[in-house]
Amino acid sequence: MSARNVARLMLQNSRQFSRTSAASSAEVAEGYKQLKHIQAKFQKPDGKPVFLKGGAADSILFGLTAVLCVVGIAGMGKLMFELSYPRRTTSKDRGY
Repeated sequence: MSARNVARLMLQNSRQFSRTSAASSAEVAEGYKQLKHIQAKFQKPDGKPVFLKGGAADSILFGLTAVLCVVGIAGMGKLMFELSYPRRTTSKDRGY
């Protein structure tokens, strides 16, 4: 379920609670049931961290983020090495 749908469900629930007529205790809005289902999915004790409970898309984004972090750290290491040990120039490199 996308963030837009969750926001829409929350907005529907806020409208429901602002009405003047009281709803019976047996009557529960459909949006509220869906929201409770989503909350139960994220609170289930299955051993996964909360940022991976969204499914395959969360796993892919987490893996991509980890790979980009490793690439960035490797690039910083390469830069530090190149700045610490500059290349020696020869007359051939200078164009003589």
